[in-house]
Amino acid sequence: MATLTDNPLLSAGALEAVIRNGGDPEWLAEERRAALRTFMATPWPTERDEDWRYTQLDRFSVTNLEPTDGPASREVSERIRMRMEDSDAEGILVHANGETIERIAKIREEGVIFSDLRSAVRDHEDLVREHLYSTVNAHAGKYHALNAAFWQNGTFVYVPKNVEVELPLGAFTTADRGGLSMGRTLIVVEDNAKVTFLDEYTSDPFDARLFHGAATELVLGPGAKVRYLSLQNWGRNVAHMNRLAAKLGRDARLESLTVSVGGDAARAEVNSSMQGPGSESEMLGLYFADKGQHYNQYTLQHHEADHAFSDVLFKGALRDASHAVYSGIIVVDEGAQKTDAYQTNRNLLLDAESEAVSIPQLQIGANDVRCSHGSTTGPVPEDQRFYLMSRGMQPEVAEHLLVTGFLYEVMSRVTLPKAAEYVERVVQAKLGVPGVKEKL
Repeated sequence: MATLTDNPLLSAGALEAVIRNGGDPEWLAEERRAALRTFMATPWPTERDEDWRYTQLDRFSVTNLEPTDGPASREVSERIRMRMEDSDAEGILVHANGETIERIAKIREEGVIFSDLRSAVRDHEDLVREHLYSTVNAHAGKYHALNAAFWQNGTFVYVPKNVEVELPLGAFTTADRGGLSMGRTLIVVEDNAKVTFLDEYTSDPFDARLFHGAATELVLGPGAKVRYLSLQNWGRNVAHMNRLAAKLGRDARLESLTVSVGGDAARAEVNSSMQGPGSESEMLGLYFADKGQHYNQYTLQHHEADHAFSDVLFKGALRDASHAVYSGIIVVDEGAQKTDAYQTNRNLLLDAESEAVSIPQLQIGANDVRCSHGSTTGPVPEDQRFYLMSRGMQPEVAEHLLVTGFLYEVMSRVTLPKAAEYVERVVQAKLGVPGVKEKL
């Protein structure tokens, strides 16, 4: 059984250095200190914990990792800039080694704030203070307490009432060295406002091990609409953990897509709280693991209000003795009548050594609801593989066609054509399709 141990480098003294270096106001300093106390008092998860039962915990160890610092190399900046130019984004932030190294923004809409989180604490203190830690805080678990205390920088987005941001905003997080990095995103969208946000994590290979912890907070006012895409495409020596948590007001709508294709190990937690009647959350997920990678997905659809809708569809393909875990739960509170909620997880095994674990769950407290969940895990049907090869396809081409066809159900529901095209290219590059990797 894996046992995680504490990191002596994550001390009260180290936190005070973070507070001084960032020039935190006293309220934020106190929030960080309280988070550190919670972190110290909270035990590390073990395989006895239901939410972590099948997780390969040793891959998420932070022992002896020092916080990353220092500017990224010129090559990192240039590669990220190429991605920015291909994204059609209206605003871009680049975070590298725990620092914000670049901001490019041509915000056309009045009143929109797009900033790194450190600057937002200084320039929009009241707004940040009202919403920071409102959906992901130190009490969410050991790793999230660590993030709440030690986050280095991140992204802040604010969209005022009745404003629609036409083109996407985005953040690219990267690194060129090992260690421990912590980032945080806070997106606040007021009544009847609309925004699309692209969150990409990527790096070239480097020798030392990196653990990156992320927290993403989404606050949707009544009638707000948010599209959010998270793409994890780290180099192979990275462990990644991200908790996305959203709270939705009356008639708000969230469309989220979580993609995992990189890193050594990754855990994605996606939580939606339907707090207003008529709110809707569509939570899509896609993962493709190979060469022993370990991916862990957790979803929560929390229906607190009546007449709300949620739908989860997570699909993954695995090969080369890789491993994936999906655990999801629909929670319907008392009084949340007329809830309409669905949860589906499907896994495609491309060899006998890969393994997928799927645990869909329901917790229903109301009596007038429509809820369902389902899960399937299985190998590629041999007759399909044989049929394609009998038509002259090489084995690797047949596998590419089968995997992309399997994942198409998710991609077809993504309402961002350019983002969907890029995700498809990332999957194709991982499958070894000639000429694709060079275009990324």
